[in-house]
Amino acid sequence: MTAILSNSSFTTPLRASATSANLPLLARLSARVSCSLDEVAVFASPQAAFAAIASGIALGRGTVALSGTHETTLDALIAAARDAAVVTLQSPLLQGGRVVTALTPRELLLLRSRAPRPILVLDLLNEELARTPLTQPALLLPATIIVRGFGELWREAGATTLAELAFVVGPRELVASLEAPELNASTVARACEELDVPEIDRAVRAAAFGREALENCA
Repeated sequence: MTAILSNSSFTTPLRASATSANLPLLARLSARVSCSLDEVAVFASPQAAFAAIASGIALGRGTVALSGTHETTLDALIAAARDAAVVTLQSPLLQGGRVVTALTPRELLLLRSRAPRPILVLDLLNEELARTPLTQPALLLPATIIVRGFGELWREAGATTLAELAFVVGPRELVASLEAPELNASTVARACEELDVPEIDRAVRAAAFGREALENCA
């Protein structure tokens, strides 16, 4: 696990992110993760999503990086998080393209309960590779936002447009603080088409299962 700790403070929401051009895609994403339209924002890339979080929530002030490995204990993360205003956690943690560790829902709950002060930003860009998804349990936690993407497995399945995008899910007051520009109309249309193809979704799930099986045999 890795974490970035920031001593910044939360700010008043800047603007709503559910723009009209993005609405067809936002509707599909919100249905996919079971949240409302004002609890999701979509971005042109993961980098754009994290930049919006930095400017809209963390403000980039007083940031201290805490580099973790698969040997980093949950107690160590909790101890560091207690004194932070914003905590960013990545799960699963990959090494050479393989999962070396992943936060479990129980560990996430313990972290949130024992370090209630900070805003928690979960980097779940590679969630398809995790044995136990965190998006749904994370949506039940206060002051917690999730960064999701599509990435390599989706690209391999033919969803080349989706593979470039990222989306953020969380409490509406946090999502509203993020500036999410409208995507190009053709990008939205192609992304919606790819999400509507069940064969792509099945191919991604099959690829993730196959990779996990190989790792278990290694």
